[in-house]
Amino acid sequence: MLSVSNLIIALLSIFSILLLSVSYFIPQDSEINKLINYYDFGLCAVFLYDFISQLRKRKKRWRYFFTYGWLDLLSSIPVVSEFRYIRVLRIFRIFRIMKSFHLLYKFVITHKKASLYGFIVFVSTVILVLSSTLVLYFEKDVGNIKTAEDALWWSYITITTVGYGDYYPVTDLGKLTASILILNGIAIFGAIVSYITDRVNTIKRKSSLD
Repeated sequence: MLSVSNLIIALLSIFSILLLSVSYFIPQDSEINKLINYYDFGLCAVFLYDFISQLRKRKKRWRYFFTYGWLDLLSSIPVVSEFRYIRVLRIFRIFRIMKSFHLLYKFVITHKKASLYGFIVFVSTVILVLSSTLVLYFEKDVGNIKTAEDALWWSYITITTVGYGDYYPVTDLGKLTASILILNGIAIFGAIVSYITDRVNTIKRKSSLD
């Protein structure tokens, strides 16, 4: 049975392949490549959690594992040099998504609100990754955001709208990117509050019917 988590995993799988493709054109010793590796490690954690969840839900666990579960497991290996090319196995996940595209489309049509929350999570994740990567690219030679760790800390502080001020963009393109990330933070936290409120109201309605 499809759910909003399946939709998010499907979208993140496609994004991870794009991120993987870009990383092959960036020098391995660069800070930008290091930042992409950090995000890839985070995506691996998400995919590994999804693999474990799928394995626990299946009645025929070994059948799932020996059909395509082992591919999901291998594609969840973090980006370390020894397993760099194994990540290409994620493309098989994309093939499965394309095979069940009509089911995903039907889910989106019949569960519009849940799908909207899923899309917001996905878009916010993409904006976070792109914003921190672009700011590091724009600022590494002129600003104080020079390392992958600086970009990660800056993006976390910016998306939460805390803004300590220890790291900040100085270029025009960097400031524009920061503005987009701030708006993204406001949108994602608004969506989270809306989702929680919707879930609480749903539970209350079920309780009143019982």
